[in-house]
Amino acid sequence: MKVTTLIGVASKSIIRHKLRTFLIELAILAGIATLTVVISLTQGANKRIMKRMNNFGHDAIMVHSGGGKVRGPSTAEEANLTDKDRTDIQNIDGVQFVTPMQVELDMPLKYGNRFTTSWVMGVEPDWQDAWHRGALRGDFISTADNEQLARVCVVGTTTTRDLFGNENPIDKDIMVGSVSFKVIGILEKRGQSPAGTDFDNLILIPFTTASRRLMHQPIYTSMLRVIIDDPAQAKHIAGTIKEIVRENHHLAATEEDDIRISTAEHVAKMIKSTSKTLDLFLWLIAVISPMVGGIVLMNIMLMAVSERKQEIGLRRALGAKKKHIIYQFLTESVILTFSGGVLGVGAGVIIAMVLRNFGKPISITWQPFAIAFVFSVLIGLFFGVYPARKAAGLDPVQALNRK
Repeated sequence: MKVTTLIGVASKSIIRHKLRTFLIELAILAGIATLTVVISLTQGANKRIMKRMNNFGHDAIMVHSGGGKVRGPSTAEEANLTDKDRTDIQNIDGVQFVTPMQVELDMPLKYGNRFTTSWVMGVEPDWQDAWHRGALRGDFISTADNEQLARVCVVGTTTTRDLFGNENPIDKDIMVGSVSFKVIGILEKRGQSPAGTDFDNLILIPFTTASRRLMHQPIYTSMLRVIIDDPAQAKHIAGTIKEIVRENHHLAATEEDDIRISTAEHVAKMIKSTSKTLDLFLWLIAVISPMVGGIVLMNIMLMAVSERKQEIGLRRALGAKKKHIIYQFLTESVILTFSGGVLGVGAGVIIAMVLRNFGKPISITWQPFAIAFVFSVLIGLFFGVYPARKAAGLDPVQALNRK
């Protein structure tokens, strides 16, 4: 039987049974739409992970005060890194430079009658080189600002929006905690921090001002950001940093570390571990949904075999072979699932675009379309085999005598 003839016969049968066709299409549509959305979500999440990785920096090592497995930045209350730690780390082979940070999370901010909270970081001028991020407008923290314990700040775009709306913040005074600061610049937009928080909800002030005037921690430092020459040496240098700090802090071999060290590899593992369970759950849904559609297809096609016994018997009596009957039913199944797949992909893209408008990490590329189409054809073939074989196995005489 020619392919065109086969498709024509199968198409006429599909059109003739509209309710059956509608039910199968609906089941396949729902399954493929779910698959499309999940693949788009997964790809979007992976892109977001890569962006967070890039935000951390492949040439960077973060040294946090405090031991344990707590994630996120260390604050001034936990600070235990000394000037000697910084100097000794700076002298490690392969280290370009070390920049300190004094950190406080969710500090209250006030401008006029507007209030918000933000991360506050005390930094030195080379912070912008360490993070590859400077002032979008205005000025950055200078050496003179640090020497003079200046009460100036550079604000992130989220903080700017929350405090000032559409107003230009530069040269305005804001309250950070109980201390007044003058805004001298707006920080370049960055997105999510390595810890997964809003890295634009941030205020930078001079390191000395943070240590002595705001956070009252003039002796120790919260965190150090270490920039290295070769990212491939990150693990080795991180191990050396750990040994140096343990020796400086006079820790016995049996004592736990009193610092945490993060590299790009550590951040990648941390991010992936937090998303692994959700990814597994989403993929289970993505696989199960089309399978349910396939089961619906198989059951309805089995019902169709019973309803079409006389048609099948007549075709066999006129010379059709078993393989022709199998081909016809498989063709019907594939046409139904492929058309349902097309509709499902369209519905999935619409749902994905709606989710993207709600801030979900969606990436719409060609892969979801290709996977969905291939999956829909495979469903048609896999779940259509049994009904097709059952139809081909009917005895022609008994089929024609069916009342």
